[in-house]
Amino acid sequence: KMPTIHWEKKNSPRTARLIKWCKINQDARLKIFSDSAKDAKEEGRTRQQMTTQKNTYMQQLAESVFEGDEDLKVREYFQAHPLAFVKPIQGRFTSLRKKYNEINLQLGQAGAGLSFEELNENEKTRTLLDRLLQTFPWWVDLHGWWRTNPAYNTSFSTADPGQDFSAEAMDV
Repeated sequence: KMPTIHWEKKNSPRTARLIKWCKINQDARLKIFSDSAKDAKEEGRTRQQMTTQKNTYMQQLAESVFEGDEDLKVREYFQAHPLAFVKPIQGRFTSLRKKYNEINLQLGQAGAGLSFEELNENEKTRTLLDRLLQTFPWWVDLHGWWRTNPAYNTSFSTADPGQDFSAEAMDV
């Protein structure tokens, strides 16, 4: 039977390995998260489309996360059944996306569309982010990847990032 995969607290090195793999393997990451044409254009590169099965990348990612796992039972099961670990990786991305969007909700629609650098320039959002990042340090990397992707950033407004509709409404 497959061991239960935990990702929080003492098991957060698994998430750290997952994020590290995504940072190192940019082309695969772009394909896993479905590269945005807008981002590719802004960055002056071609859009990465899914040419290889997403599962292949997920298998490579699972190998990176679980091959040297701290838990011997997890390592042994991974060696015997590597494909069984794709689902826990997908589940982790789902939970990361949920937590990522919980933070974005606190930043507000306009704030969720700003870059980390832009958010850091504003003392109010910097203070809020500093507090939020203590409980969810993965947000910075995820925001760099998901900020303009509506499939992952459900809080993002298509309005100009930084535009404050509520403040403008109060002025009327």
